[in-house]
Amino acid sequence: MQEAIDGRVPARLNALFKLRDLHANTSYRLAHVSLLSIIGSPTLDGLEGIVRVGLPMWRHVVAVANIEGMAHLVLVNLEELYLVNNWIDVHTWNDIHDGN
Repeated sequence: MQEAIDGRVPARLNALFKLRDLHANTSYRLAHVSLLSIIGSPTLDGLEGIVRVGLPMWRHVVAVANIEGMAHLVLVNLEELYLVNNWIDVHTWNDIHDGN
């Protein structure tokens, strides 16, 4: 996986929430995520050259600030197998879907 997604850990975002500590007057922005495992080769694979991930291994609560970015996970089957779409960036996605 190091070659394909630069050492990042793929995860599925389940929820975003904010936790407030009224006594300390602080708040925490948190995310509940399911860390995904690599299916098959960790390098670009198949005719389409896409990494496959799936089967959530662990569920964690992490600080939103620790999330480096987003990826487009394409669901392949109901057994939770995803393709990591590495062919489109967020700006292209926004151009397509916003009509710009």
